[in-house]
Amino acid sequence: MMAAVGAVAQHYIQFPGFEGVPADLAAVTTAPGSYGFAALFILSGVAELAIWKQDDKKEPGNFGDPLGLGQYNEDMRGKELNNGRMAMIAALGIVAADIFTGKDGMQQLGLGAIRERTSRVALRATAAKGDVFQPAKQMGATAPLGFFDPVGFAKEGDESGFRNLRAAEIKHGRVAMMAAVGAVAQHYIQFPGFEGVPADLAAVTTAPGSYGFAALFILSGVAELAIWKQDDKKEPGNFGDPLGLGQYSEDMRGKELNNGRMAMIAALGIVAADIFTGKDGMQQLGLGAIRERTSRVALRATAANGEVFQPAKQMGATAPLGFFDPVGFTKEGDESGFRNLRAAEIKHGRVAMMAAVGAVAQHYIQFPGFEGVPADLAAVTTAPGSYGFAALFILSGVAELAIWKQDDKKEPGNFGDPLGLGQYNEDMRGKELNNGRMAMVAALGIVAADIFTGKDGMQQLGF
Repeated sequence: MMAAVGAVAQHYIQFPGFEGVPADLAAVTTAPGSYGFAALFILSGVAELAIWKQDDKKEPGNFGDPLGLGQYNEDMRGKELNNGRMAMIAALGIVAADIFTGKDGMQQLGLGAIRERTSRVALRATAAKGDVFQPAKQMGATAPLGFFDPVGFAKEGDESGFRNLRAAEIKHGRVAMMAAVGAVAQHYIQFPGFEGVPADLAAVTTAPGSYGFAALFILSGVAELAIWKQDDKKEPGNFGDPLGLGQYSEDMRGKELNNGRMAMIAALGIVAADIFTGKDGMQQLGLGAIRERTSRVALRATAANGEVFQPAKQMGATAPLGFFDPVGFTKEGDESGFRNLRAAEIKHGRVAMMAAVGAVAQHYIQFPGFEGVPADLAAVTTAPGSYGFAALFILSGVAELAIWKQDDKKEPGNFGDPLGLGQYNEDMRGKELNNGRMAMVAALGIVAADIFTGKDGMQQLGF
């Protein structure tokens, strides 16, 4: 409750000597705000450990009534509990929004303080000079989306706010690029002493991986707060050129922004998939590490029994290419890895078949209420098409995780026969595989052509 009130109050009120302290989370790391935070932390500890001690004879939270107000009755305790629950949600939301947007508790609501440069008086004065800051004209507006700010975080004239958002974007992008590379590299590479640390998210909670994570966290904080300090005279993310390479040009900055954006999506996807599947960044793709069951020791043991699994002899080797695996993802004897790849191929094929049909159908058919939704990729970002896409995404996840679960005793993609049609035979499985492969190529082609031409699946054919 104090945190939520403070997050709002500090936007408007500052004690003498604290005028230069920001009103958001940065207050905790900006002197003298950091000293104030340390003092509050110590005082809170003293109060809890030495003053407001819990008496087991009283209800939890009752530390007496020193002023004799007699207000800590059952009604007041109920209000305190409910207000505290609401405040925990509010405080967590304010902190999360601050981390993602760089705005304090009031700025998140679109409200400005008198002392900010984004006030109407300041904006009018700037407008009178004819040089109002335009976020849409800054670097980062990249085709095909252009300037993408659907929530309206960036405001015309608010150069300071835009710089904060851009700095946060660059930092998150850099971390995500390292995280995405690390999620792949740690599957194959382990430093001495870390051989027993898993290659997925569990590495963060498994010693000595947890110690390494803590060390990286502290080093990152030192680098950000003491070494790579942002200079307001330079563009966000420019911390000088100590090696004299002269590479942080406008072209390099644009590449960094876009690579960082892609890495944030990639890292988020890897983490989400790890949480739901328990597989690391490479296992999610059906690839196996040396230390897995695909090791030579396991393969030799299987070969000794005369029953080495042969991927080339499994269903899917179709003329004219036959068994097509030029990169060598599948290994002899690795039946588990092959099943993972085959399951992924079937899932991707099914999605691609629906996507390819949808890319054609939505050119001619629109459901009631969706008449204003475009028929190309923009449908995903245009309401109510975006809501429909989110609903399909959630339903697909529920279907995969809770309904259509894979049984290791059945072939990949076989989720039973609830209607008793008996159609999932060997011939049907072969057709599904080949149709799915063709659909993946078709869907990828439609998407690529849409990005380059701006035309939907039928317009690309001249229809």
